[in-house]
Amino acid sequence: MPEEPNDRKWWKAVVRNVGRCYTSAMAFSDLPTRLATILSAEEAPAVDWPAVDRLCDELDRDLEASGDDIPEIVAHFLSDSDIRARDASYGEAQRDAIRTYLATGDYFDGVAVPWWGCLALVVGVVGGLIAWALA
Repeated sequence: MPEEPNDRKWWKAVVRNVGRCYTSAMAFSDLPTRLATILSAEEAPAVDWPAVDRLCDELDRDLEASGDDIPEIVAHFLSDSDIRARDASYGEAQRDAIRTYLATGDYFDGVAVPWWGCLALVVGVVGGLIAWALA
């Protein structure tokens, strides 16, 4: 049964979608500044992790409300503040990735596979198919 306009969930969805129209431009124009604010808060001599969590949560909510796709590195950075608080090396790696993203617009989310690795996979599959066909 379709939802009625007086249904509370329906109105919440309408308000949420209308909000996306107004926050989309704001979220991405402010993204570098807000990420830099989080970086500087994390690099302070005495890090206030609850404040960092709040900054990450606020930016994450604004980006989610925008409805736009965000780079995976930004999503990970915003959701992993608790891990960065516990693991200094993980935190430094994420901060380096965000600095690179801010400086160049590029980021890397994965493991680099050399061309010869792909070739080896193809040769292995083709060889397996030939061996199976001849058996």
